[in-house]
Formats: sequence, C-alpha cells, structure tokens
Amino acid sequence: MASGKFTGSYELKSAQIIRGGESIEINALVSEMNIFSSIIDRTILGEFLVVDGRNLISGFPVQGGDLVKIKIDIQDKIRDYTMRISKIKSLSDTQTSRMYILETISELAYQGLHQKLSQSFIGPLSDIALQIFEKYTDEKYAVWEGSKGAQTIIIPNWSPTKAIGWLASKAVSTQDDIRFRFFQDSKGKYNFMPIEKAIEFYKDNPPFTFKYRANSGISDRPNTEADAFAISDLKFGHSYDMARSLREGYISGKKFDVNLTDKTQNVLEYNYHKEFDKSKYLNPYPQYYKQDFGDGRIYFCASTQYPEDLSSLKRSSVTNYNQLVQITIKGNPEVDIGQIVKLELPNPDPGASNKGQLDNMWSGKYYVTAKRDFYNGDEVKMVMDCSKESLKEEV
Repeated sequence: MASGKFTGSYELKSAQIIRGGESIEINALVSEMNIFSSIIDRTILGEFLVVDGRNLISGFPVQGGDLVKIKIDIQDKIRDYTMRISKIKSLSDTQTSRMYILETISELAYQGLHQKLSQSFIGPLSDIALQIFEKYTDEKYAVWEGSKGAQTIIIPNWSPTKAIGWLASKAVSTQDDIRFRFFQDSKGKYNFMPIEKAIEFYKDNPPFTFKYRANSGISDRPNTEADAFAISDLKFGHSYDMARSLREGYISGKKFDVNLTDKTQNVLEYNYHKEFDKSKYLNPYPQYYKQDFGDGRIYFCASTQYPEDLSSLKRSSVTNYNQLVQITIKGNPEVDIGQIVKLELPNPDPGASNKGQLDNMWSGKYYVTAKRDFYNGDEVKMVMDCSKESLKEEV
C-alpha cells in the first residue's frame, strides 16, 4: 500500500484496534477498506476486510464496541478516522488465516445506540443542535451554520443523531427560505448547513469537471490531467419520477396553516416554475416544461403562530433530485459529499447532428450526495452518487 503520490494512490499509515489501555496494530492485516458517506445517512460507515494469520479475533479478542483508529495518506492529504466496531461479519477460514469484515460506525452513532436524549430546549435550532453534538461526542465539525429565529422544542427520548437530524430538517437559513442538512463527510467532519450553500461557494470557485468518454477507459499515464478527471464507469439512476414529484409536492403545493390562538387561517402556495428564478438551483433552466398541475399536494398544519417563509414547501423541491448518475473516478481527496461537480457526458446517438458533443440533458452541475471510497492494493477509487434538479439548457 505504498503511496507513489499519483492520482488514486494512497498509503495506510496505521490501523489500530483499541480497548481500554490495550491496543493492537492491524495495518498489515487490512486487505481492503470501504468508507461510505452520504448526506442522507448522516454518519459515515466503514468496512475493513481483515486477513488474519494471527487469530486476533480470538486472541485479543476483537469485539463489538472496540475503537478502530485509521490514518490514511491520500496524495499527501491525511485522513484520520476514529470509529467503533458495530459488527464482525463474513467470517471464514483458510488453511493459513482467518478472514472477516469489521463493520464500523461513527462515535456519535455508537453513542446513540445506548444513550437517549429527553429534554426541552429554547433557542435557535442550530444552537440547540450544536449543544447536543458537543455533549455526546468529541468529533469535529467542518461547517455549523446559524439558523433563523428561536423556538421551544422537546426531544422525546431520541438518539443524538436522530435529534440533530430532526433539528436540521426544521432549521431555516437566515439568508434564504431553505432547510438544513446534518451529515458527516468522508473526511470524518460533520456539517450542519443547507446543501444549497455550496452554490454560493462555487460562484467564485469553479467545480471539478469530470469527463466520460465511452470505451476510452482511464489513461495508463497516472499523472496526466485526463486521468485525474476521467470517469471510468457511468451508471444512470432514476429520473423524472412524475408520480413522486406530484405526490411529494415537488412541482406545486399548497399549505393551510391554522392558528390555534386566534382561530384564523393562512395559506402558503408553492409553484416550481414561479419560484425557480427566485431560488438557488445548480443549472440555469428548470427540469420540467410548464404544465398546470393545479394546487398539487395539499398540506394542513395547526400551530400557535404562522410560519414566515416557504421553507416547508420548498424543501420538497431541493431534496427531490430528479436526475441521478453514479460515476467511478480515481481517488481525489478534494472531492466530497455536499460539494458540486460538473459532469461532461457525451451524446450517445451516433447519428445525431451534434455527434461528439455533450448530452445537454445529462451534462451539467451536480451535487455529490453519496460516496464510497474503495481502498484496494495501492489504489483508491471513488464511487459517487451525483444528483441535480435543473438543466444546463432549456427543454
């Protein structure tokens, strides 16, 4: 696993299992590693294939709840992970060794398995979330953005992860009527922020551009720019799920808020096309051509005060990504979930007038919504789920 500092190279600096004051080094025994991260799943997961010729699983012994500390050098970028073993699976024996997979979870996720929170809070939801986060873990965060207003809330016997995730789903940005997400990126750092925040950053910082050329493969010259930004495998996911879009209010919706104090009613309306130019989207044009779907999804809500924004309706729009592609690239330590990437995908029609040009329906800017870092031998690859909610050219 020696690092030659070329695109996709890495070096496993150390791998330890720790319990109390005891520890064992398993660097030489780790044959394969996977680190999973997602803006949906909130915390990272790890899988480590161990080829054990020393019978550590019985001799140490290795158990669920043990700490695992990993240090990886990816092209001079150091990543440190501290996780807990949640499961030992796929156990098998050969003549000379025992093979198994250590499945790991974050420290915060582990605390949530045996610690629950039942407490009332008053204040901005972002402050409450940070208070809970710092109480239950020493892990670090990268971005923790402040939210609008103060509220009184009660957490009813939830795990810290569930509580913070729920607070993120209710928190509203101070700048725009958009909700937050809580997730741990592949570097191991936590984020409490609107995913659309990335759009502001990339106004002045062009995103990485990855290119797919069918049947071309990845270059055998590992230090070339083409190799660093080449897509070696491309898969298309779901797209334009009209039934789901209408059912969840992606295109249009109406919300009736009943004020329990003065017995009055307030109505909020959302329309994808009317709000498109006012909202933050990745690409300049909407995915759908204009159609009249009436009121769309109808919501009813009873409270003691009216909401001051459309965030509860807009949330469907910015999280129901209608175009999904999965790409595989060589490991790049600068690319992570929650970021924006630009994909250049060719027009597959050999008879098209724009032969050799881009497929404008599928090319464009995407959010990286999930990622698997796959370490094997001396190479790391990244399998990324990329999603978008707008088009680079008008339909």
